Amino acid sequence: MTAVELLCIGRELLTGRTADRNGPWLLRRVTGLGGRVTRLAILDDDPTAIAAEIRTSLARSPAFLLTTGGLGPTADDRTAAALAEALGVPLALDATARRFVAARYAALEKAGAVADAALSSSREKMAWLPVGAEALENPVGAAPAIRCHHPPTTVVALPGVPAEMQACFDAHLASPLAAAAGWPVLLAGEVRTDCADESVLAPLLEVVRQEFPDLYVKSRPAAFGREVRLAVTVSGAGKEAEALAARLEAALARLRGLLRGGATRPPGGG
Repeated sequence: MTAVELLCIGRELLTGRTADRNGPWLLRRVTGLGGRVTRLAILDDDPTAIAAEIRTSLARSPAFLLTTGGLGPTADDRTAAALAEALGVPLALDATARRFVAARYAALEKAGAVADAALSSSREKMAWLPVGAEALENPVGAAPAIRCHHPPTTVVALPGVPAEMQACFDAHLASPLAAAAGWPVLLAGEVRTDCADESVLAPLLEVVRQEFPDLYVKSRPAAFGREVRLAVTVSGAGKEAEALAARLEAALARLRGLLRGGATRPPGGG
């Protein structure tokens, strides 16, 4: 099986102020896609310690090394610097990442969530990546994820906010991980709803999960900004595209039926 190592970063996880939600979620998601998690560690916001842990992990040559946390604008967000140190490269301002961060703050200003969209030094900090790294779009947040290749290992640094981490994983990691694990087909479908309350959707999604345990069902914000509605993604991995597509469509049809009969519905009834 495809070996995956996980590093969850944040002092708040070690003091008990915040319960780690990212590690358990990643364990389930990686395993469900055919990967095998061989190590999970929780680390302090210490770039030297993080870099040492990354180097130790790379020496074991897992297929994937995933980190969570430490990509934000504050002084204690140090994962990018630690990753650069571990790889022996400097940090540099990445043009793609800078454009992404600027667009996010422009959207936040338009939504009234921030007073000014200007890129302060703290905001621009999120666009400084290890040289040779790739910025990955964050579907629901302002901090891009980071991908580096250190053969045979792919290193991906994910945001620490659970909703952002999950969205980045599904957008950028689910497909390559499934393929590496021997599941060449990964299909997904989405239903957008008129609901903004996950607690309303939760019992409906649980019905779909119980009836389709081989599929992954997840609600998420349908857009970035202040006023959003929720979308539900149903996905699955397999070896037979036709059979998987039929299974997926059955689950989506069941979900649409539950939404029509429940407290919320797809917009326009579709």
